Amino acid sequence: MRSALDLSIRQLTELDISSATALSVAAGWNQTAADWELLLRLHPEGCLGIECDGKIVATTTLICYQDQLAWLGMVLTHSEYSGRGFARRLVEQALRIAEAKKVRSVKLDATDQGRPLYESLGFRKEQSVERWLADSGSFAGIDPIPPCAMPDFEMDREAFGVDRSKVLKEMAAAARVFVAADGFAMLRTGARASYIGPCVARSPESAKTLVELCLRVRGEQCYWDVFPSNRGAVNIAEELNFTVQRRLVRMVKGADVRGDESIIYAGAGFELG
Repeated sequence: MRSALDLSIRQLTELDISSATALSVAAGWNQTAADWELLLRLHPEGCLGIECDGKIVATTTLICYQDQLAWLGMVLTHSEYSGRGFARRLVEQALRIAEAKKVRSVKLDATDQGRPLYESLGFRKEQSVERWLADSGSFAGIDPIPPCAMPDFEMDREAFGVDRSKVLKEMAAAARVFVAADGFAMLRTGARASYIGPCVARSPESAKTLVELCLRVRGEQCYWDVFPSNRGAVNIAEELNFTVQRRLVRMVKGADVRGDESIIYAGAGFELG
């Protein structure tokens, strides 16, 4: 087997989607092949991999929201190739791409396993993120609501701190979208469970209504990513019988670019922010 020094980093292509999806599924993550396709459409230059023995064995993705913020995600290494420094090399390359674009800030959601690597590269903790899980079976079949028209994503810019309307429109095209008077939410398909998010709302009441609409769509499990600092979101999750499944740390390198996180009731996914 060749050493890590002999293995070059290259951009992923559509031909690599099956290998990349196999990596995320093996890790127990929720992304689907469609999610990988989305990442490739949004920023192909930032979708990186290392190929060994004829297959992609490590990946990293970078999504740029103009020159204000870049999001690092999908840092994966096949278990047979761990400990070879593949993740570090890929993340360093992604950071070079962000630097070349003069991006002010780079963020990611780190697992406990990945956090030491990111700290060594200059990332610092911003806040905690929790993934909650619930069985939507009790809501299934209760007057399913048809999806709404495309919402105005200006509220998301206020909440997230940068304009990511292009990404949200791409996501919405393959999601169920629900709109309230002062908010919106998406329900998306996942490899392990449906995914509620993003959800932005100006009140806990609207957020709860939007989450309940998502839960009515399918009688299956749903993931929901929440900031523990948003007590309104936590209270709703507890009322709807969600339970915490994972805890991650949102980390940042560079400028502090943040919006009004009090109106964020669900994230868009660990790979998108």
